[in-house]
Amino acid sequence: MKPLTPGAALRQSFDVTTDDTAAAIGNTGVEVISTMAMVRLVETACYGVIASHYEDGDATVGTRVALDHEAPAYPGRPVDILATLTGVKGRKLTFSVEVEQDGRRIMTGEHVRATVRLDTFLGGKGDAATPGATGPQVEFWYDFHSPWCYFASFRVGNILRAHGGTVRWRPVHLPKLMERIDGRRPLEGIQAFVKWYRQDALDHAALYGLPYDPHKDYPLRPSRALRAALYADEQSAAEPFIKAVMQAYWAGQRDISDLGVLQELGESVGLAREGIVEAAGSETYKAQIEANIEEAAKRGVFGLPAMFFDGKLFWGNDRLELLDRWLGQWRAS
Repeated sequence: MKPLTPGAALRQSFDVTTDDTAAAIGNTGVEVISTMAMVRLVETACYGVIASHYEDGDATVGTRVALDHEAPAYPGRPVDILATLTGVKGRKLTFSVEVEQDGRRIMTGEHVRATVRLDTFLGGKGDAATPGATGPQVEFWYDFHSPWCYFASFRVGNILRAHGGTVRWRPVHLPKLMERIDGRRPLEGIQAFVKWYRQDALDHAALYGLPYDPHKDYPLRPSRALRAALYADEQSAAEPFIKAVMQAYWAGQRDISDLGVLQELGESVGLAREGIVEAAGSETYKAQIEANIEEAAKRGVFGLPAMFFDGKLFWGNDRLELLDRWLGQWRAS
């Protein structure tokens, strides 16, 4: 792409209709513009800021949406969006977004896009921005219960994308797994170790530039969130949903056992609120989590996060560098 400079901005006006309402996608009676429709308009507005900088074969793809939907917008009246390019770091483009209708603030937040070359992006040739069709796949076993899974969930996807690969997200209920295998429970260790463990988590959060302010009532029950994550995976939104829940729990003091919180987090990444509710109480998803616990125990998982690749187990957030190295060797061979 042609050079981009932070500060470029564009204000656009969009017409919205009853086809864009929450009611139109199944939320009966809610005749206001849906969050999903608003996200679509935000993506369009951000694209408009940089449209003149594209060269032949260039494209951008969305990688992150972090928007607060603060007030309802109504069909039949224009929605105005101000998108501003605030950061350019390699292929990562960060935009701030402000959405208004009739002078009222509707939505604010941030959208991140990545530049790609279409020939590699669509051809599965291992472009670092997206997995290739024949690239490596890593199983990532996780639970929202673990701060190390929080850190690793924000790192593993980027590592795989750098190798043209994909992550297979495998949720498991960690306390139940520990019961099954009579495994180690760090917070039940000696006082000196527990003190060090908590400080180590703070140090790693600072190292990765991630906020860290765990819920005051930790540990909370993760079962509903784990089932919702299975639903998110089926909707091709596993990574953004998992990261949203992890950060809400470990940095936002949010109660991830609360259905309303899970609905809000799901909606922020484009998932239907009713889908989250159904998933959280689904016996099918409950059985899948139980099956994952059984499989993890049989395959020798003794803690989380755990990653499997090419028959090899990598355990712990601090083993991601080894996984990265192993993936590089695999690609080279």
